[in-house]
Amino acid sequence: MIYLNNAATSYPKPQSVINAVTECLSRPLLHSSRTGFERERDDYIYLCRENLSKLLNVKDPLHIVFSSGSTESLNLAIKGLQLKGSHVVTTAIEHNSVLRPLKTMELYGEISISVVMCDENAYIEPEWIGEAMNSNTKAVVVNHCSNVTGTILDIKEIARIAHQNGAVLIVDASQSAGSVPIDFDGWDIDLLAFTGHKSLYGIQGIGGLCIKDGIELKPLKVGGTGILSEVLLQPDGLPIYYEAGTPNTPGIISLWAGTEFILNEGFEKIHAYKSKLVKKMINELSEVPEVKIYYDPEHSSYSNFCFNIDGMVPEEVGYMLDSSFDIMVRTGLHCAPLVLEPLNVFPWGTVRASPSYFTTAEEIDTFINAIKDIVNFIKYKK
Repeated sequence: MIYLNNAATSYPKPQSVINAVTECLSRPLLHSSRTGFERERDDYIYLCRENLSKLLNVKDPLHIVFSSGSTESLNLAIKGLQLKGSHVVTTAIEHNSVLRPLKTMELYGEISISVVMCDENAYIEPEWIGEAMNSNTKAVVVNHCSNVTGTILDIKEIARIAHQNGAVLIVDASQSAGSVPIDFDGWDIDLLAFTGHKSLYGIQGIGGLCIKDGIELKPLKVGGTGILSEVLLQPDGLPIYYEAGTPNTPGIISLWAGTEFILNEGFEKIHAYKSKLVKKMINELSEVPEVKIYYDPEHSSYSNFCFNIDGMVPEEVGYMLDSSFDIMVRTGLHCAPLVLEPLNVFPWGTVRASPSYFTTAEEIDTFINAIKDIVNFIKYKK
């Protein structure tokens, strides 16, 4: 099988990740330093925070809170800010992990929302976000990298505009964390949500939220912490204030091993290799008239891209790639419904291809030739 669906979940995982999780499950999952306050040599929970702080440029590792993934992190950020009665700005390139919490709060009359539309390549100029803000805007929620087209936004400039207008900036880095550079402190981001099972090479069910110093959030949940059991309210202080319950130790250790792999292999090396593969796919398929590619060459992450074939719906392309060539891609709406009309792909969506660091050049050639074969087959049928 040729796996080109890494924008959903990375595969294969580095062998070091598999080894770390296996070892973790081979011994009692207990550790005195689960809170992150202790810094023992074998405290992989804290070591994972340290690795993430290096990759994302977060000054204090204790300001990285673990969660089950981006969805929980985004819910914590959006609901924890106490936005009732305020206005929130978001965009058309958002994943449902952002849209559904916001639309649910809007449904119950808690907030009002403005959605900034993107261009035909899913790019949004920062000033468009500023134009959508008003005196009651308390938060701006944006996707760093589109999971559909791979387009990346100028987060540093968006942060400047949001703060200039008195709003908190929430960034969804589900696609970008581990794939493209992120500078949490340098870009002055307030809250950044990430997931572990994509380009950070962890297993499913682990992610986190980076919280800037001074940002106050109400926890989504409270309960056991393993420390201060005599206190009947949730102990304050980061990260334990937001990490009630038994930690996902296998998930955190997988994330530690995944980030360790990235740091040892070299982030720039990984990024450059994946970009090379995506550029090759885009360049060669751009020469096929029947293939329509949706991407922005000036603002592309080159981590994934999407396309359609004239006369075929995406599911047909995906089925033929799977059944005839043993190639796995993603088809449909990609959980980002508002981007359909700007891209002019309503209601079917697109075909998305996303390689990994472990994808070979030969596999990319096979994919390109498979698309050309499908195009020729459709032309022959006509």
